[in-house]
Amino acid sequence: MKTHSTKLIPLLSLILYSQLSYGADGDYGQNDRNQRRGPPQFSQLDLDGDNSVTLDEFSQHPVPRGDHETIFNHIDSDGDGIITETELTSHKPPRRPRN
Repeated sequence: MKTHSTKLIPLLSLILYSQLSYGADGDYGQNDRNQRRGPPQFSQLDLDGDNSVTLDEFSQHPVPRGDHETIFNHIDSDGDGIITETELTSHKPPRRPRN
């Protein structure tokens, strides 16, 4: 009996520890894995539903770094002052410099 308990206690401790490490909210880290990374969907940016995003519409959404106008101009590949869905989906953000 002692052999079983010496193996069972560490096993139960490991299971308990792994369950606690997921967090008390019960989502088991799903929010981190399921959250969208990158730019928002075009429909979220196109506030007036006209199939184009102006700088004013773009400025209503947070950006991770930089200013809205610079980022908008990078995405607006043809420089016409609006972002189309094609421009947004084909845009590749600049890479961060490695240190």
